Amino acid sequence: MKHLSPPAVFITEQTTRDPRAMTRAENMIAAMDCGSVDTVTDDDLRHIVVERGWASHPAWGVNDDPHDPDVVFTMARFDDSEAEQKARMAAYPELAARDLWGYTHFWYRDDGDADKREAWQGIICQSAWQLHSITGCPFRCAYCGMGGMMRVHVNIEDYIDRMDRLFALDPAQRLFKWDNRSDVSAFEPEYDASQPFVEYFAEMPDKFLEIYIGKSANTDGLLDLDPKGKTIMQWSIGAETQSTVFEPNTDPWRDRIEAARRLQQAGYIVRYRFSPIIPVANWREDNSELIARIFERSNPDIISLCAFGWMDVDRARELLDFSLLDPQIVAAMESAAPFLRERGYASGGGRPIPHDARYSMLSFLIDEIRKHSDDVIIALCLETPEMWRALGDRTGQKPGHYVCSCGPDSVPGTPLYDHMLGGCTACST
Repeated sequence: MKHLSPPAVFITEQTTRDPRAMTRAENMIAAMDCGSVDTVTDDDLRHIVVERGWASHPAWGVNDDPHDPDVVFTMARFDDSEAEQKARMAAYPELAARDLWGYTHFWYRDDGDADKREAWQGIICQSAWQLHSITGCPFRCAYCGMGGMMRVHVNIEDYIDRMDRLFALDPAQRLFKWDNRSDVSAFEPEYDASQPFVEYFAEMPDKFLEIYIGKSANTDGLLDLDPKGKTIMQWSIGAETQSTVFEPNTDPWRDRIEAARRLQQAGYIVRYRFSPIIPVANWREDNSELIARIFERSNPDIISLCAFGWMDVDRARELLDFSLLDPQIVAAMESAAPFLRERGYASGGGRPIPHDARYSMLSFLIDEIRKHSDDVIIALCLETPEMWRALGDRTGQKPGHYVCSCGPDSVPGTPLYDHMLGGCTACST
């Protein structure tokens, strides 16, 4: 697993009562250089949250003390009644930090629901149920606020035993993403979670697991498994300048592509999500090199494009060194800021990069991808309706019915996926 030096490690009392969970915690701790290891109750933990500032940790780009996160080993709580959950949350409100309550094991991504889309001014996404077991990340990407503390659920057998409950929440859903609140593969094999999930989904008819590899290349432990075509590996990837300057603790992008090549040869489905696409000064050259390498070494079925967003230009300037960005796009961001503020974008790609600048970036990337493949499916991620209209003909997809990296039906065997992968665009109407 990735080498970590957490200042403090905590194990909840509930975890100590489960031998299998404790084995996971102990194996991960043995691979770390820990400042301290303490067993804690919920009451202890509520005070520690406040003392160590876990609820308000700064993003890595403005963090004056960029040490590895503290780690809390705890249990996902599947069997608490609704009344028990409410009572626990009321008694320990501080445990809202990274869901130390333990209730976001099966979590509903509501980004495609009408209320959420309205609040986000029309930003396009698809809702789905997801798996979560680790929240928090040590990779230190400048724009990310997931430092400070990592909460790790170590009762993986309980996930497997209750997976039928997850499937019952939406029987039609076929793809289940795990995890996008951390890069879980970075903690294998000590975490010992990937193998149980891969083996479980290999035997499930019509259900697919998608592992969010993120910015890790630590996946060789999966090579000897037989996923039976039922596990999808999704990398988050950025080109040279972005990944070295703004994502300094991540695995090199070339290593991620090599990991993808090996896993594809072993029978896994490989996908890439360009996320977030940061317009560094030489973004065209960097991304041309990245795209060429992807297709030299691997054959993805889907590439999603997600422009840098989620914040206004003032916040972006705090986190990123603007002297390293494309000056024309910087000027566009600054001049468009009042309009975008009035437009009311709250998340996704609507800000801080305005439409025309994002269009030029996304168009270039689509053209570069098509130089290497006519078949790979290209999707827009967290984009505006205006961008979907502008690029719909280029992607062959429409916002009401589309295939993307983590959409609930974006798997082999569904009509839209099968037609799109065959190069048919008529099915997107």
